[in-house]
Amino acid sequence: MKVSVIIPNWNGARLLGPCLDSLRQSTWKDFEVWVVDNGSEDASCALLRERYEWVRLIRLDRNYGFARACNEGIRAARGEWVVLLNNDMEVASDWLEELVRGMERHPDCALGASRILYFDDRTLVCNAGDRFYPWGAGGARGEGERDRGQFDTEEEVFGVCAGAAIYRRRLFDDIGGFDESFHSLAEDVDFNVRARLSGYRAVYLPRARVFHIGSATLGRYSDRYVYLAHRNQWFVLFKNLPLRLFWKHLGAILKFHVRTAVYFSGRGQGPLLLRAQWDALRRLPALLGRREAIQSRRRVEDRALEQLMDRTG
Repeated sequence: MKVSVIIPNWNGARLLGPCLDSLRQSTWKDFEVWVVDNGSEDASCALLRERYEWVRLIRLDRNYGFARACNEGIRAARGEWVVLLNNDMEVASDWLEELVRGMERHPDCALGASRILYFDDRTLVCNAGDRFYPWGAGGARGEGERDRGQFDTEEEVFGVCAGAAIYRRRLFDDIGGFDESFHSLAEDVDFNVRARLSGYRAVYLPRARVFHIGSATLGRYSDRYVYLAHRNQWFVLFKNLPLRLFWKHLGAILKFHVRTAVYFSGRGQGPLLLRAQWDALRRLPALLGRREAIQSRRRVEDRALEQLMDRTG
């Protein structure tokens, strides 16, 4: 088996059909599909049994989050390549083929990013590879920009969006899977930084196109979304940012979080940010334990990591 596609799902019956129908049209034929269901209460599993018998299903007893679902799929997968795909994606027929061929052109890279366009307006860019900022947040290259060919170049990027990405299997064997304490959101930012610290590289593959509905499960800026996103940014910082870079960019870190607090307080969501910060601090001992393991095995110096960061935005 060459490729294993893993699709986490939680109450996504309305999304799975179009996603799987597009995968069925793939020009690349040597692949398997695993749907990892996080205790859905809708018709997701019945839909798979009735219409998609070629899909392998892993049923979890409750919603453990995106990170756990990915890890369960990765453990079950038999492919040389692991491909992660959100359930709210429609893929181009040559998407898998472009991912695999692209990675074969870049044997020095272990992560591959798709060109993610918006489902409703396919001239708008959603993600053209991931950035990473010194204040601990990830960001999507080109998000909201009109696609005029400015992202047509196959090039190195900091990391990949796990909503539509390809990974060499050995990467997970080396650095482990996604951190399940994140539950959902920013687990791929954390994974990107860990991969970078361990010396792995990522490439953007513009001909591998998918079309994204966007935040269809959690809802953009819902209370749950805001809480998890903010808490998990602190997780990323505490676990991964080298101490020298933390002190060097402390001003930018504080500025980012003050501006974030002002914006979301204006939306009436300020208490969520306080709860997120408190919950991150409560978990600090466990996070520092993971930090020690990550930093002890790193293969990249501070300067090299800093050069990969994006300081705009």
